[in-house]
Amino acid sequence: MKKKITVCVALGCAAAFAATNYDLLGRNGSKMNSPMVYKNVDYHKVKKNEQQELASPQGKKALMRSPTGLNGPIAISGVFDTEGLAYGRDGSPYCFSLKRYYSDQSLESIDASVNAYLDMANSVFIPVNMAKNVTPANLFSGSTPISYVTHYDVSEQYDGSAFAPTSYWDVEFDNLPNSAGLKRGDISWWFDANYNQCQECGDVGLYMDIGAKPVRLDPSKTLQYALYESNPSFVPNPEREVISSKAYSILRETTKNTAIYITGQLPEGPKYKNPQVYVGLHNRKDDSGMSQEAATYYTAEARDLDNYIYANRTVDVVAAGNRRIRNNLGQLTPQGHAANAITVGAVDAANGQIASYTSNKSNYCAMGIGHCSNGQYTIEGSSKPEIFNYSEFKMPGDMKRTYNHWYSNNSHNPSPNYDGTEAAATYTANMVAGLLRVNPFYRWHPEVVKALLLNAGEININNPYYLYDFTPVTTKIPSYKSTVFNRFHHGEYFHDSRYWIGDWPRLSTHIVAMKSELRFSVKRPSNKHNFSAAIAWLSSGNDIASIGMLPQNFDLYVYDNNSSDVNNIDINNYRAISNSERNAFEKVTFWSNAQYLTFRIVLKSEHTRTENPRQAVLGFDLAAAN
Repeated sequence: MKKKITVCVALGCAAAFAATNYDLLGRNGSKMNSPMVYKNVDYHKVKKNEQQELASPQGKKALMRSPTGLNGPIAISGVFDTEGLAYGRDGSPYCFSLKRYYSDQSLESIDASVNAYLDMANSVFIPVNMAKNVTPANLFSGSTPISYVTHYDVSEQYDGSAFAPTSYWDVEFDNLPNSAGLKRGDISWWFDANYNQCQECGDVGLYMDIGAKPVRLDPSKTLQYALYESNPSFVPNPEREVISSKAYSILRETTKNTAIYITGQLPEGPKYKNPQVYVGLHNRKDDSGMSQEAATYYTAEARDLDNYIYANRTVDVVAAGNRRIRNNLGQLTPQGHAANAITVGAVDAANGQIASYTSNKSNYCAMGIGHCSNGQYTIEGSSKPEIFNYSEFKMPGDMKRTYNHWYSNNSHNPSPNYDGTEAAATYTANMVAGLLRVNPFYRWHPEVVKALLLNAGEININNPYYLYDFTPVTTKIPSYKSTVFNRFHHGEYFHDSRYWIGDWPRLSTHIVAMKSELRFSVKRPSNKHNFSAAIAWLSSGNDIASIGMLPQNFDLYVYDNNSSDVNNIDINNYRAISNSERNAFEKVTFWSNAQYLTFRIVLKSEHTRTENPRQAVLGFDLAAAN
């Protein structure tokens, strides 16, 4: 049985999915079989494996295992296409599609306008409506609730002296290049775009997991941020304050309707904030306490972040780390190993090369976390960092300031340079926040956002790459023009993005050589020939911690096709293939003149010890530029 509903009017689908307390797959029960966590789950009843004793409170929340006999959907899939997938009853192309799969083999297919998709996505993925243009009630400037923002000049434990002029040698932020050679063109495009007509646009919450509250770096500006918890636990020092403040400054320079939350931990309940929190930024909080093991191997911190992303569906961006500076003892930051996170390396804005201090390479412990001391029993993990962005620049209004400890009077003179992978990660996080603000399809889909960022680069990174026996995942830097888009953007950039969540046997379309796979075709835009395609998928952090590897391995194949028929291909005659054995993503680049591009996504293997067997959280993006 198949039900198909075509919706081209904003109000047409409100009744179709009207319900209360839906889970993330659209089911109206509190304990469902899915690789995600729900609103009313009793986590005390969830089985814990042997690795959970090292977990934080977030890490101890294992993902829900379900009873049988469910009557609701067992899987869901969605598509967004900038060129329009088909034509609705009014003759207009629609950009969104949603499908629900049921255990009785029935299928509900909805091809929708943007407002219809927004209503459906909210009812499917979250039990509350998307907040639009909301100022948080608990927004603070320093410790003063705002209706009017005031300056915040004094830290909690360190006094900031008066601002003083300073000399800069770095590239000004306004002069960061883009593909057209214009000054700050990708940023101005974002700010100058008129989105008043964008009915689906809504404010986005972004949390900064950092060790100190921001302070002013530019004496002419004010601070405006929200404390995620009423009494956050911070142990500030000048270095942490400066890292936090520089991140805040980048966010404010490049943001539009992004509410910045400050926290010192993985925050509880991001979906219940107003505006809702979709993005997390993790910059370095305390290098002095970081162990060599946490820098080199996948440990509890990475596991907890992977579980957090897997449960809450936030897009979390992590600074890769800075080898040899800021006391980094080894490779990545502890959270930089998280397979579900987007780990970002630095590109020196002055020469366009990967900064030599960028940390890279992740390792998993084959015997479980904590059991690979001295480099024994290790497996190379998913390639890190996946994305690179600009660092080593300056903000024109920033000034020098000396910090003096309130008791010891020891002085700290921070560099005004926006350096390190922290700056690159912050820049990337705000690109993501911009995308999620203007395009509802990508909210709650970190797997799709990672695939998109792998394809979104348009500025070449210059050789040499300085990555210590490591080939970068991508050799291009993303820009706002290639990353922030919605249904109004046609022609210059093309994206076809998709997700599949839930029961893999129900989602898969073919079985070849005893391996299940997905097949689908995308019509090639007539003016596009050079493409990149990527897939990315989420994994339980508990699985990686206990198994010592990713529990699932997918391969990506691309075929030229003269029709949309997915069976009209020779599976051995592919245009491109990506079949790494260890990455949490696959990416290909290729040229094609075919009328259609057909894709195969093959589940090559799944570990028998996974806590979520035959469940998938899989994202896809196909991209092309002129």
